Parts: sequence; C-alpha cells; structure tokens
Amino acid sequence: MFTLRQYLLTLSDSRGLTRTLGEVELCLDERGRPRYSVGNSAVVFRIRRNGCIRSLRCYLRKMRHLREIYGDKLLEKELFLYTSSETGVWVDAVLGDWIEGVTLHEAAAEAALARDTAKLRSLAESFDALAAGMIADDCAHGDLKPANIIVGRDRKLHPIDFDATFLPAFAGETSPELGTAAYQHPARTAADFNERLDDYPAALISTGLHALAEDPTFWDRYGTTDGLLFSPREIPGDPAYREALALFERRGRAVQYRVAQLLCAPSLQLFGLAELLREAVRQAGEQQPATDKSTPELFVENGRWGYRTPQRIVIPPLYDSGFDFTEGLAAVLLGGTWHYIDTTGRTCLSFPECEAVKPFRNGRAQVVRNGCRIGIDRAGNERPVAENEFAI
Repeated sequence: MFTLRQYLLTLSDSRGLTRTLGEVELCLDERGRPRYSVGNSAVVFRIRRNGCIRSLRCYLRKMRHLREIYGDKLLEKELFLYTSSETGVWVDAVLGDWIEGVTLHEAAAEAALARDTAKLRSLAESFDALAAGMIADDCAHGDLKPANIIVGRDRKLHPIDFDATFLPAFAGETSPELGTAAYQHPARTAADFNERLDDYPAALISTGLHALAEDPTFWDRYGTTDGLLFSPREIPGDPAYREALALFERRGRAVQYRVAQLLCAPSLQLFGLAELLREAVRQAGEQQPATDKSTPELFVENGRWGYRTPQRIVIPPLYDSGFDFTEGLAAVLLGGTWHYIDTTGRTCLSFPECEAVKPFRNGRAQVVRNGCRIGIDRAGNERPVAENEFAI
C-alpha cells in the first residue's frame, strides 16, 4: 500500500526520482495546491512535462493486468517512493492525456440547476451514443459512472479510469473490484467479470439523464443520492425510478421507457439493451420519413408491436398495442397511455387517461376519455363529437 503523501513528496521534487519521465512539474490550482483526484485504487495528478499538460496515474495498491489494459501508457517501475528517510521502492505509473473539462455528473447537475433542457438532452444523447458502442463490443469498463466520464471542451464524452476493465483475455478470472454500488446491479459479485458488466450502469445512467432532460426538477428532489437520481437496491420501488417511468410513459418516450424497465431485470445482462440504445441513437439523429415507397405495417415480436416495410424494420417493437398508419400517423399504446407517432417513431400527440383511440380519417381522429368521445385534429385540438360522426 502506498500513500498520497509519498507521491506528493516524490513529484514535488522529482529530480532523480523518475526512470524515464525526467523532471515533471505538478500543476497547481488557483490556491497554489497540487491538482489531483483520488479514487479507490489510484490518484491522478495533473502534471506538466516538456511543456505539455499530461495526466499521471499513480497507484495506492497493487493492481493486476495494467500492461494489458493501458499498453504503452504504462511506465513500469517509473517513480521512486520513499518508505523511510533512506529507503524506498520503484512503482508503476500510467502516463496519459489530460482531458480538460468536467465530469458528466458535474455537467448534468449544473444543467439541471440551470433548467437547461437542451444541454441535458445533448448529454443524454451523447451518452447513449457512447454506451451503444461500449455495449456492442466484447470488453467492459467495469466501473462505468458519470464521475468516470469527462465532458471535454470538444463537447465529447471521454471515459476515464480503466483499472476494472474486462478484456476477453481475462475470461474466467474474478473481478478486481465491484464498481460503484450506486451504479451497479445489486446482484453483482466478484464472480461477475465479463463483457456485460456495463449493461446495468449504462441503462441506469441513460435513464437518469433522459429523466432530467424531460424534467430538470428531478435534481431538486432526488439529486442528493449517491448515484444519478436512483438507488439500484430500491428499484422498482424507488420513488425517483417510478416517477421517471411514469413520465416516459406519459410523454411517449418509448425507448427510454423500455430501457428503464430493464433496470428491474434479475440479472446483470440486460437483454435487448444494445438494440434499444441503437434505436435511441437513430432517433436522436436526423429524423426523416422512411424512404421506402410502402407504408410501414404493424408486426408483433415478443408480445410488443412495431412497424416495418418489406425492406426493413422502421420502428422496432416498443409498444403494447397499435393501429396501422393512416394519414402519416399511427396510434400506439405505451404502458397505459395512448399516443400518435409519425413514421420515424417520433411521438406527435399524447393522450394520458384515455381508454381508447381511433385512427385518423380526413384529418380527424377520436379518443375516449372518462367514457366520453372527443374529436381531435392533427394539432391535438379537441372538440365535441357529433352523435353520428364516429363509431367505436
């Protein structure tokens, strides 16, 4: 075991105490204190070397597989740490790029307090794109959380701290750590060490960010938890989780609703998450109607309804029920709420607390609320229904 004090002693005057780095300079903050962050297994210093700002990751305890994880960034036996006034030991360090920015947790908190829904939606969409790539490969970060993601000045998300990474070469081993409990599946143990470790935290973070994008006041009510709004061990009874799920249902956020539902899964592997994240990325991009000449038609898969043409699936099976497209809109049921979507899957109209709906005909449709029939137009304007105008 090594201490922060030992590293500060070495790096404050590194002459003769580095093997290949030469002399390094600790960067100081506005109060003249060294800039660093301390984690569970390491401390990361902001240093200046050869005129360039870099990060130097120094370990507080022995870690395994650093060469496989960090490659040439690992500097073996690089720093000399004094263990007494006359003796010491050479220890490993990892030299990397310093990413200027704030953590995803800090960025989300700042945007929520400022009620900046546009920034929150951008953060949520950027995270979905990052997570979609991470979930699709055969590796895992192992400690995925907003504090381990930097929102850079380039507005891109940069994962950091890969000490708990799973690589295919590590198959059959136990996990070196269990990640941060506030983002991990409650059933995770050291025996769980595979490429699916990031499934649960990815779904949890995505759900939290999208909930904030829909309603930033979530932060006022639930932002003091250790995690991002939710307590994994309390799901599905967690109040923040139940409120977010209801919000997604009410606003027709079908992908986010289904991702959130996966957080109730009994296992770490969340089946269907990769497909949902890909759909989230698609929906966040340019939303254009399908180029296929044919109108998308209903299909059912695993008890849920989606839309496809002979060429491809246009909208994956996300809904509990639905009607065919008429006049460019289709009525779909998400949970207990009816919505009308366009051919890109975008929710155009929502009708909470309605018992039934009818498709559009001649620019008009009908919904039933509290047993009463109500006519609607494509803008969602309501009007009374004449006695013989519709029939359900």
